[in-house]
Amino acid sequence: MRDSKHTLTTTVRPDEDGLMVKDIVYGRLDLSRGLLRRMKRGGGVYLNGQRDFLTRRVKSGDQLEIVFHDENTSMEPENIPLDIVYEDDYLLIVNKPVGMAVHPTGAYQQGTLANAIAYHWKTIGLNTKVRLVHRIDRETSGLILVAKEPYTLQRLLVQLGEQTLVREYLAIVEGRPKKSTDVIRAPIGRSMDHGVKRAVQAEGKEACTVYETLVVGSGASLLRVRLESGRTHQIRVHLASLGHPLVGDPLYNTRTKIGERGQALHAWRLEFVHPRTGQKHVVTCPLPREMLELWQENHKGGSRDHAGS
Repeated sequence: MRDSKHTLTTTVRPDEDGLMVKDIVYGRLDLSRGLLRRMKRGGGVYLNGQRDFLTRRVKSGDQLEIVFHDENTSMEPENIPLDIVYEDDYLLIVNKPVGMAVHPTGAYQQGTLANAIAYHWKTIGLNTKVRLVHRIDRETSGLILVAKEPYTLQRLLVQLGEQTLVREYLAIVEGRPKKSTDVIRAPIGRSMDHGVKRAVQAEGKEACTVYETLVVGSGASLLRVRLESGRTHQIRVHLASLGHPLVGDPLYNTRTKIGERGQALHAWRLEFVHPRTGQKHVVTCPLPREMLELWQENHKGGSRDHAGS
């Protein structure tokens, strides 16, 4: 019996009568060729219950079933507590704490979010890859979306590319931006004098960040920020380029030190359409204690900003 979580089933429509299977797979179902190529290692395409070829002609009413090839995880499971915000058979949303790397890299080979998710997979009897739909910096807290199977990952990545998967952040920045709302369009590339640091530079990749000033404190402002692209350190670089770096940012703000609390950036809201149900999901997560304390320190005399730009 095939695992329904790794299967996509559809009925051939009257207007698709006479088409080849691949016309529906690459057309209406919009599956990537890479996803189909991986079926050579497992899975396959079934027409009316029988394994068939992508070049087979179909008739109206035929049942088409695509069984996706899954891959076992190679990630080392580690028993690290997860703050699970949402979970179903197809995806997982977790609230990552400040100071945790998302996946093993460089100096952080253990204790990452991916290791913790691999352990969670193990506890629920799921032996699949850890598929992160997007990532956030180690010192940024908040929501991360994880796919449990290949099809869900592909569809969420399409939404990410089309900007229908909305990622919003709350940020505490130094000072008060001149404009209460603004769209920052500035290309980002690697800094020439630092291996990790990025900078706004003409030869960089296009990047777009939208922000709204929510509250102005005595020495800092609370912003609501939306990403419309996904460059490394994008929010940090763009806000610093305006002269309003994140409070506590170790790379882009040399004026403010907040000990071990990390930079004041929290991924607080996700909005997307569930690839399997077609339902719109809006998931939020409140500010962590570290940022609340930081904001209280900077909020004296603050006011909501309703000024125009």
